Amino acid sequence: MDVERVATALRSMEVGEVKTGEPLSRHTSFRIGGPAAVFVDPKHLDGIVAVLDWVRDEHLPYFIIGQGTNILVSDQGVDAVVISTSRGLKDAEVTPPTIRAGSGVLLTKLCRLAEKAGLAGLEFAISIPGTLGGALVMNAGAHGGAMVEVVESVLVWDAISGVRRISGDEAQFQYRQSRFMHNPWIALEATLRLEPGDPAEIRAKMQHNMEYRKRSQPVGEPNAGSIFKNPLPHYAGQLIQNIGAKGWREGDAMVSELHANFIVNAGQATAHDVLGLMRRIRRRVYQETGVVLRPEVRWIGPGEGGADATWENLWYAEDDGLREP
Repeated sequence: MDVERVATALRSMEVGEVKTGEPLSRHTSFRIGGPAAVFVDPKHLDGIVAVLDWVRDEHLPYFIIGQGTNILVSDQGVDAVVISTSRGLKDAEVTPPTIRAGSGVLLTKLCRLAEKAGLAGLEFAISIPGTLGGALVMNAGAHGGAMVEVVESVLVWDAISGVRRISGDEAQFQYRQSRFMHNPWIALEATLRLEPGDPAEIRAKMQHNMEYRKRSQPVGEPNAGSIFKNPLPHYAGQLIQNIGAKGWREGDAMVSELHANFIVNAGQATAHDVLGLMRRIRRRVYQETGVVLRPEVRWIGPGEGGADATWENLWYAEDDGLREP
């Protein structure tokens, strides 16, 4: 990519701030990640769409980032245009029983808006860090609830047909995944349909969920949320705890002493450290239980040693003695 040409062209569009070589460690909850070739922070929805249209027409690689939760960015960085939703997609409007919100809105803010309006159904999300956009992509869930239960429609940018609205069913939500992970779509905003409820009861349930999170998860330490998906009917955290992995370290990446399915950045951890620790965990779990753990956190960037950026190739970068069945 001709970084200077791309940055100059994007600046000429006057849609927002454009940087080159921006460290993505500044934009991820893990505090890990190399530089983005070009980083754009559009000021409004139209600006984000304009940038997406331009990178598509220029056949450039791109990536959307919100609060940077649930992702692990390569130490090599990303040779792409990274587009932030933190400013341009932060509007929200309550029209009971629905809430329409941009993908850059924090889930915690959405939950508080629902509570104030006496709308129930989002209580599960109060303890999920990150933005609505990331929650849509991953069908985020907690405390027995998930986004699939409340999404009525999503405004998407489609690389083929542009901006259009799809139904919640069209998003094809499944356990910790959606159609957004397999199609050239970007979620711009969503309409959530909730149910009338008692604000006091909603508040109490949210408080309970927040207290549970504080007791059971490393809230105050840099992390990316759950590292592995639950291999139902098992729980990843219990499997990892059972092999005695709490406190395991690779460099400054450490398995949380509070919750075994969390890896925390205990200082200056690198993506390489985290990958090494993930390999070690999944190898031991497989050896002792026969269960294959699969990542919930998303890998962003090239694979190690130039390999394709797929989890399988990342595993195979070292012979961990385990191949996908």
